[in-house]
Amino acid sequence: MGRVKILPEDVRKKIAAGEVIERPSSVVKELIENSIDAGASRIVIEIEDGGKRLIRISDNGEGILSDDLPLVIHRYSTSKLYTREDLSNIRTMGFRGEALSSIASVSILEILTRSREEETGRMIRVMGGEIKEDREYQRQVGTTVVVKNLFYNYPSRRKFLHSANAEFRAILGELIPRFISFPGIQFELYHNGQKIYHLLPGSLEDRISNVFGYDFLKDFLPFETEGDEIGVMGYVQKPNVKSPRKYYLFVNRRSVWNPSVMKFLQNVYNLPAGERPSFIIFFDIQPHLVDVNVHPQKKEVLFIDEHRVLSKLGSAIQEIIGEAGEYRIELVSSSETPLFPDDEHALFWQVHNSYILTQTKRGLVIIDQHAAHERIIFERLLSEPEFPTQTLLFPIQLTFSPLEIQKLREIEGVLKRFGFRFRFVSGNSVIWEGVPAVLDNASEDSLRDMVREITTENRTGLEKVLESIACHSAIKQGDPLSPEEMSSLIEQLFSTRNPYTCPHGRPTLIEITLEELETKFRRR
Repeated sequence: MGRVKILPEDVRKKIAAGEVIERPSSVVKELIENSIDAGASRIVIEIEDGGKRLIRISDNGEGILSDDLPLVIHRYSTSKLYTREDLSNIRTMGFRGEALSSIASVSILEILTRSREEETGRMIRVMGGEIKEDREYQRQVGTTVVVKNLFYNYPSRRKFLHSANAEFRAILGELIPRFISFPGIQFELYHNGQKIYHLLPGSLEDRISNVFGYDFLKDFLPFETEGDEIGVMGYVQKPNVKSPRKYYLFVNRRSVWNPSVMKFLQNVYNLPAGERPSFIIFFDIQPHLVDVNVHPQKKEVLFIDEHRVLSKLGSAIQEIIGEAGEYRIELVSSSETPLFPDDEHALFWQVHNSYILTQTKRGLVIIDQHAAHERIIFERLLSEPEFPTQTLLFPIQLTFSPLEIQKLREIEGVLKRFGFRFRFVSGNSVIWEGVPAVLDNASEDSLRDMVREITTENRTGLEKVLESIACHSAIKQGDPLSPEEMSSLIEQLFSTRNPYTCPHGRPTLIEITLEELETKFRRR
């Protein structure tokens, strides 16, 4: 008797339906999760033209029974749940029975499979949701799903797909969380015949290092706490290090997003608005304590007892963060009215070679010298018509992740326009031969940091590049300044269009009024 069933009406009504195939990355996500649910230990992903022309996912999982194969392209057909009660005990990645039906309706779909229980396999070919070919097929145990010409029958949707590079980056955005969450599975990824990843089974630490680079975890603190119903472990950003801007949250190994967790972490780290600590966090929660059926694409989950979950996370992280010291104080908003009195002899003090303190009309102001200089350089660069190159005496060769390489290729022209000179070599390596002349010191670390900043976000245009250049060429925390240099820095800051924030949106200064001081000293 087959395993695949059409869900009854009462179960369909309970499902947050609406599985929508928006782009190639949606297809890849659903097919990869099917392979994981099938118990595969090896998954091969082949992509052509960013997934617009071809997506092929092959696995060595349990396969599909021959009699079940025609059913899998029907909506609400699944082998993962059968009753309403099953919805409160979901342990698989997929469960709604909509993915293959949705894919079949917008592509030319081929499924080639053989179950462990059968001697021969079966193949079906589907166009526009209808089976056009159905025959026996010889293959090893497992399943291969081939998706060709996505949206061939919906030209209005196909024209809204992005470039091949952009679509492939979106695919990587779906794959990397699965690579991390399932380190025991061997993954192979190819794009246009080029091998991008070949990840062997191993530990979680090994997998993270293989995906992001072997020095990635040096800026993270590991933590782990167990519990009967809720356990949590993972890695959080070290205090007082620059964020690599990686945010991965897993609930029972499902990659999800939860705004409450992010807000909670910002509060733990005591960060200003707009800044986020990086993390890779795994929750292991009994299924009845989490609802994974609240979002059509299963991207969010609902914790039945959110306070309990966050308390568990908080106790673990606060302990490890407390051992490493305070992160940074909370910044307060500054007034946007003029601050300085008309006094040419105003005194300046440098605090810890990082902050400039001076008297204002209403009290005092503390200026972040690095953020202030960033703003000055950024606006100066915006007004420059061109960016001269400083040739490196000794070229620097760096290796990046496949995702970073894809983004570098996409913005290669922008970077070269603004003074960078580099070329791609084999093995995801790049040789840097020149940098913008405004950069006084170019090192391996600074170049690596700049590339990661520029390629982290989708916004990779002019301003993003200039933000990174300004950040790396600005005065650093710890640099001593003379009174004349402090005075010049402040004068230049207040001649910019937006002196109150750096290009990244962080405050350049905070003001403390006399009223606030008097309140602190209990004079009011």
